Amino acid sequence: MEKVIILLAIGYAIGFYVRGRRATAELAQAGQQIADRNTRLQSLDRQIAGRDTELSSLRRRISTLEAQAADQKKDAERRRQYFQDNDLSNTQNQLHFISQCSLRAVRPVNKEAVQVLYALDEWIRTYQPDWRFAFEVSMGGFIRTTYDPEDPRQKQAFSSYSGKRVDFLLIDRYGLPVLVIEYNGTGHDLSGDADDRMAVKRLALQKAGIPLLEIPEKMGRPQIMAAISEAAGAALKVKTG
Repeated sequence: MEKVIILLAIGYAIGFYVRGRRATAELAQAGQQIADRNTRLQSLDRQIAGRDTELSSLRRRISTLEAQAADQKKDAERRRQYFQDNDLSNTQNQLHFISQCSLRAVRPVNKEAVQVLYALDEWIRTYQPDWRFAFEVSMGGFIRTTYDPEDPRQKQAFSSYSGKRVDFLLIDRYGLPVLVIEYNGTGHDLSGDADDRMAVKRLALQKAGIPLLEIPEKMGRPQIMAAISEAAGAALKVKTG
């Protein structure tokens, strides 16, 4: 009986020991799991903190971009308003600009070229009374390109000469151009590109078949009239020839 009790006690002790070891192992495992979870939580906390930092940086960047966009919008509005207020194609602006300034009448022909004007007037009355002349005429008013909307060169060519003016344009009784007269006086070379502009005029007139008479400085009226007669006579021969 005593041996049985001893064996039972030993068995109980062994069971207790085994259960204790098992519990200790489970407790250690649970502790490790908790430690792993804590490590993961700390990692997540760091990731969240990093994301928060990134979000804060993105918010600041967005705020900066929004401020820049607002400034750009204001600048665009100011430019639009400036263009609108200074748009010369708007007749209301034209009226406004003119109303703000003082205007005065000036000679449409300079003092030197007046002698050519009167010589031309006398020549017409003497030799071709049914002809007329105009001065400071835009070349776009009496020279045209061959209209072709598919050819951009037509518009380029027209834009190259249309804004340039000739000193005098002589027309016949039918209103057709007969002769262009340019006076090369002291005012001819006032602009640095005068020679280049003259070269454009010469080429446009040549291609349009309109003769050009260039009057040099200080030519007298008789010489001017003789030069007009020669140039006009040659032009008429070409037309009737």
